[in-house]
Amino acid sequence: MKYQQDLHIAVREQFRRLMTASHTTSSHEVRLVVAWINKQPALLGLLAEAGREEPDVDAQYETFTQGLGPAEQFSWPSNTEEGRATLVWRLMQEVAEQDKTNPNYGWQLASGYSRGDLADSWREFTEDILQHLFNYLGDRIGSQSSVLHTLERYKWRTEWFDRESLYARFLENKGSGEDVYVLDLQRFLFLEGDYVVAKPRSASGEADLVGDLSTSDPLVCDGKIFGPQTSKTYIAKGFHQIIQYAHDYNKHVGYLVIYNVTDKLLEFPTDGASEAWPPYVEMSGVRVYFVAIRALPPATTASKAGKAKPVVITHKDLTDPDAISQENSTS
Repeated sequence: MKYQQDLHIAVREQFRRLMTASHTTSSHEVRLVVAWINKQPALLGLLAEAGREEPDVDAQYETFTQGLGPAEQFSWPSNTEEGRATLVWRLMQEVAEQDKTNPNYGWQLASGYSRGDLADSWREFTEDILQHLFNYLGDRIGSQSSVLHTLERYKWRTEWFDRESLYARFLENKGSGEDVYVLDLQRFLFLEGDYVVAKPRSASGEADLVGDLSTSDPLVCDGKIFGPQTSKTYIAKGFHQIIQYAHDYNKHVGYLVIYNVTDKLLEFPTDGASEAWPPYVEMSGVRVYFVAIRALPPATTASKAGKAKPVVITHKDLTDPDAISQENSTS
């Protein structure tokens, strides 16, 4: 709850910064706010969902920006709050990019929309147009935005406190060792995130974790073990399963939790910023986040272990249909 409250306050503070900015520095302030949002996985998850609500958002964006001109009577071309938030987010990203070469771009947009004096045009533009993005994010900060935060806390709890006990139970249940970790994740999500989880059957089979099915916003999540004999295509199989489950439940975001029981580090590709956690890949209209957990207890101290060898998983590893078909035929 505190995380959600803090994030909600931070979102309102970012909007306040835009409202109080001088028109001469407006583009720069937008650029800073865009950079801040891009470092918040929870908000990016919300925006990813919003961006898929209306399929014709590209055409809408052209109409939207043209309508901001001085010769136009402005009206929103979108039909939903998600669509409106997506248009504003794209506009802010454009202003941030333009700021690199044209620092006046922000107030030029505002003055074209406002028709007032320069001192007031930016405030009016912020209240009438940009505010809708922050209202949308503020209204939806809750279970949706806290999924990634909850999974991050689970990752640290497992690695810091429960790695040895879970691994011992995993070894004792070799035939169903994956269930040891999946059940632990289910318990954590229920106690810490208030997600009701189950293993329902869908058109694509049985998902390890699909939460909040009784609501209009189900959580699609799956857990996989990466062991010494595990191939990259097994991870790719889990990636495709998440996409299939998401389609079955009409979702655009899913989560793949990988329990790494080897001494190697897993490196995943990402369609987002390289420094942002967790990495994600988008395919077939679904964004899949990869949450890798080091589940193997250390055999020695970090200073004596030496440099870990990474296992690099590429976009091709995840999307190669021939490799996935081969893995499915042998599993």
